[in-house]
Amino acid sequence: MKISTKGWLATTTALVSISLIATMIWWANAEVVDAHGQRRQTMELARSLTGLRLVTYEYILHRQDRARQQEQTATARLTKLLAQNPFQDSEQHRILLDLRQRNAASHRLFEELVTSDQSESYDGDALAVRRYEDQLTSRLLMLQQENVADTFRLTDFATERINAAQQRVVWVIGGGLALIALATAGAAWLINRNVLVPIARLEQATREVAGGNWNYQLDIGTRDEVGEMSRNFDAMTHSLRTSFAQIERSNHELAALNQEIEAFSYSVSHDLRGPLRSMDGFSQALLEDYGDRLDDEGKDSLNRIRAASQRMGRLIDELLGLSRVTRAELRVKVVNLSELAREIAESLEQQQPDRRVQWSIEDNLTVQADKALIQIAMQNLLENAWKFTSKTAEPVIRVGTVDQDGEKAWFVGDNGVGFDMAYADRLFGAFQRLHHETEFPGTGIGLAIVQRIVRRHEGRTWVHAEPDRGATFYFSIKETVHE
Repeated sequence: MKISTKGWLATTTALVSISLIATMIWWANAEVVDAHGQRRQTMELARSLTGLRLVTYEYILHRQDRARQQEQTATARLTKLLAQNPFQDSEQHRILLDLRQRNAASHRLFEELVTSDQSESYDGDALAVRRYEDQLTSRLLMLQQENVADTFRLTDFATERINAAQQRVVWVIGGGLALIALATAGAAWLINRNVLVPIARLEQATREVAGGNWNYQLDIGTRDEVGEMSRNFDAMTHSLRTSFAQIERSNHELAALNQEIEAFSYSVSHDLRGPLRSMDGFSQALLEDYGDRLDDEGKDSLNRIRAASQRMGRLIDELLGLSRVTRAELRVKVVNLSELAREIAESLEQQQPDRRVQWSIEDNLTVQADKALIQIAMQNLLENAWKFTSKTAEPVIRVGTVDQDGEKAWFVGDNGVGFDMAYADRLFGAFQRLHHETEFPGTGIGLAIVQRIVRRHEGRTWVHAEPDRGATFYFSIKETVHE
């Protein structure tokens, strides 16, 4: 069952329980209100009966007509009250019926007493009349006393009903609170069992996986969202195990490939350099020992052989350098590009002291990078700028930083020969040249090395140039990755 369905059922159950408790409290409170109404009714009956008795006593004592009229008014009021029936118990109904009968009987007796007082008196019968009136008075007072007693019984019934209703209210409230407590405890148990415990297990699983235990199995087994999450988690760990196994195999293959490249580099460095050195050495020996026997064409051929072998040696050196750049381990730290650029510029000026170049190097240029690799990249960029400004009347080489759409970039620019931007895409490829070697010497691999180094730092390279107006090479590095 889904957690959302469980939540809906829990909410519905809670609302039904609250509604039931509210209905029971309303019913118990209605009982209390009705019992209070009965008690007020019986108290009103008691007051009316007391008033009727006082009027009756007054008439018996003083035989006044005003008392007779008050008795009629009190009797009519009492009759009206007795006509109402707020009682539900059969015993209360019987008592109320007796009250009505005795009230009617007592009124008849009072009327007979009044009639006896108003009739003519006979001298011989005065004593008999007195006895008759005493009997009427005694019976009247007795009926009224019985009415008062029954009224108090009704009051006691109403009081008992009030107490019972109040007790029911207490029980209903207590039962409601107990039901709410039970429902809360049940909900807490269900939440702990179906939500908190699985989430705790999921948290433990994430810690296990974060600690490197890729074989950890969660397997909660429920059919709700947490169970689905656990199955997805197990599927994810299985996929990660498979992926890491593939990565490990790829790493082993890459390590083997690096070993092969190392062996190949050793072979290139030693096995190929020997023949090249022999070609160069024997060509030089021929020129020195037999130069006077060779014509100009022969000498030119030997010089070409020497130049080709030397150029081949430089290409091998550049290829080995490119290979080392690709395989070198990064040791990232803060590098001061300003100082690095000034050291390279000083070295270039020492190699060609007759050249006059204006250097514009910004101060405090820093980058998070591998110092050895970034030095190789700056060496290639500055040597290119130095080389391609060799035929410029007033050469200027600039080193600085710019902001490109929120991205920090460093640049090396010059006002040399430049090139057409239509050929910019192929410029960073190995052995790609836009000028002939006789015009500007080089192997055409320097910019490829620069691009490899920048990519190793998760950056990118680009260029902007114009023919006869120079070129500016830009590179960016994601420094935050290495911080």
